[in-house]
Amino acid sequence: MKDKGDGMEKTIKVKGMHCASCGKLVEMAAKEAGGRMLSADYNKSEIRVSVADEKGLEAVKKAIGAEGYAVY
Repeated sequence: MKDKGDGMEKTIKVKGMHCASCGKLVEMAAKEAGGRMLSADYNKSEIRVSVADEKGLEAVKKAIGAEGYAVY
């Protein structure tokens, strides 16, 4: 995890992303939960996200999980 002063960057592993559409859905869920600088990679089963703090990170994980994906 990198601390960028205005937040932190984190890579979240996401189980269940199988295509580009899955990646976009995960990005949209993370963005709606407050994530910024989003980049989902379904080939690697992960999303890079910038959040303000740990609370923001948990909100992003919860939003992704609500879409039916497992986060770890």
